[in-house]
Amino acid sequence: MDRIVVVGGVAAGASAAAKARRTREDVAITLVEAGPHMSFANCGLPYFVGGEITEREALFVADPETFRARFAVDLRLQTRCVAVDRNRRKVTLDSPTGVEELGWDRLVLATGTVPVTPAIPGIDGPAMFTCRTVPDVDRIMARIQALLPREREGEQPFAVRTSGLRALVIGAGYIGLECAEQLMHRGFDLTVVELLDQLMGPLDPEMTWPIGAALEAAGADVRLGEAVTAIRPRGERFVAELRSGQEVVFDLGIVGAGVRPNVELAVACGLELGESGAIAVDRWQRTSDPAIYAAGDNSESMYHPLGVPRNVPLAGPANKQGRAAGANAALDLAGAGDDHPHRIEAAPVQGTGIVRVCGAVAGGTGLTAKMAAARGLAVEEAYVWGSSHAGYYPGAERMLVKLIYRADDGRLLGGQAVGGDGVDKRLDVLATAVYAGLTVEDLARLDLAYAPPFGSAKDLTVMGGFVAGNARSGVSPSITPAALRAELAGESPPLVIDVRSPREHEQGCVDGAINIPLEELRDRLDEVPDDRPVVVHCGVGYRSYVALRILAGHDRANVRNLLGGWSLYGMARGRPAGGEGVGRPAPPAL
Repeated sequence: MDRIVVVGGVAAGASAAAKARRTREDVAITLVEAGPHMSFANCGLPYFVGGEITEREALFVADPETFRARFAVDLRLQTRCVAVDRNRRKVTLDSPTGVEELGWDRLVLATGTVPVTPAIPGIDGPAMFTCRTVPDVDRIMARIQALLPREREGEQPFAVRTSGLRALVIGAGYIGLECAEQLMHRGFDLTVVELLDQLMGPLDPEMTWPIGAALEAAGADVRLGEAVTAIRPRGERFVAELRSGQEVVFDLGIVGAGVRPNVELAVACGLELGESGAIAVDRWQRTSDPAIYAAGDNSESMYHPLGVPRNVPLAGPANKQGRAAGANAALDLAGAGDDHPHRIEAAPVQGTGIVRVCGAVAGGTGLTAKMAAARGLAVEEAYVWGSSHAGYYPGAERMLVKLIYRADDGRLLGGQAVGGDGVDKRLDVLATAVYAGLTVEDLARLDLAYAPPFGSAKDLTVMGGFVAGNARSGVSPSITPAALRAELAGESPPLVIDVRSPREHEQGCVDGAINIPLEELRDRLDEVPDDRPVVVHCGVGYRSYVALRILAGHDRANVRNLLGGWSLYGMARGRPAGGEGVGRPAPPAL
């Protein structure tokens, strides 16, 4: 009987094994997993650490015995694949029962990632942990239990009885920030150290400032552009030495410095890697050896916004890639052609992700402005402020949405959002629009669900389409905050006019701006020059848009609207603190 061997038993591997069985009954399937658990919810691990997920068993997506019986899979836990022999089509397995060779006709590598561990003396000490597997969180929980024992029988586990304990998180990506939030739930004082000058590297910097503000408002110490150079014990505690010369004393540390593709087996057996360093695959998840497939975080995917291969280590794509690899491996063994109706083509990816930190939510999909700049791509940006639902309905929360679109034809390439409730809804709409190849004008035509508790008659994604479409058509020429700062520092700076009320103007405005309230603009046209560039701004961009149209109606053709208004421009002051009200029940004034 033909045999499919799948190496790796979490998202991609378990999906591959199950789909291979659903595709063919007349094939043997062996699933090999190095750890003691299969198909666990690694995205849920930080929430178990913080106590939001209360039951450890809830982390397990599939029960091993049920999986074995349902899919007739030879499941081998705590079994490492240590070698792949492509010529003999055998793998070498190392398990508690010994070392053995196992033959295969098709092989699926779903080996995932390995954590990036900075070369820091002491980082392997007893108080330092990663948060990627169930054994990882078991070790974290044991440490927490030792630090925060139960006060009495029947009390909630690890109830906090002191505020003197401190946690250190190295790295401020998704896992690092989720762990940071959850350790604060446990009562730890927190320090976050991030090498970059921003949190959440996958997003554009300005979209992460409210996350920093939320962390700091909750009491966290956020150190950006900083690095840990050494970790050493100090009595019963530990101290992290920083590049700046400062020290951070802590009791528990999490390393969330990112991951890299686990390609050790692939390299050892001579498979080709892509430019990203992950395993190169075709549209059927085949590697450079047509008898070997790769799926999940160890492999490349087609990055939809650019049409180029990238490594995007996320659970959703990993599951889909595993499903494709399992089906196609089974069909290839049966001699099915590429046109077989059950064959599954690898889905493109966009890197859609989201994080919640201390009540603030941020995420993105597709291309970012900094990615476009790094590739020299001509893109435009649009920002729009609004509410999670109708502002007059109780509980509305402020939100900022950013669009990235192609300059030549307006095709949407990416989107980001930060706020509170409803960020996920807007990201899902934007992810769908990016996948479908919609333009920003198409966004303005979307018919989305509306009732006051759920949305607005002019949803933020639709409003983003209006803003970008107006900029593209010339109805409202615009300028980003970053571009305005650059022009103000140049030799021929524009005149900036703040069209808000005098009271708002006094509370903060673009440096050097003059105040002409919108309602007075028609009577003060003589103060608006027609021989130099003019930029108008308000709080969020709407009143300044009206001002621009007034000026255009009076033959002023040199006027641009500041995207995002003072609410966005002002966030840059005192980063990451700023963006007051983002994710709070306070919709912005127009």
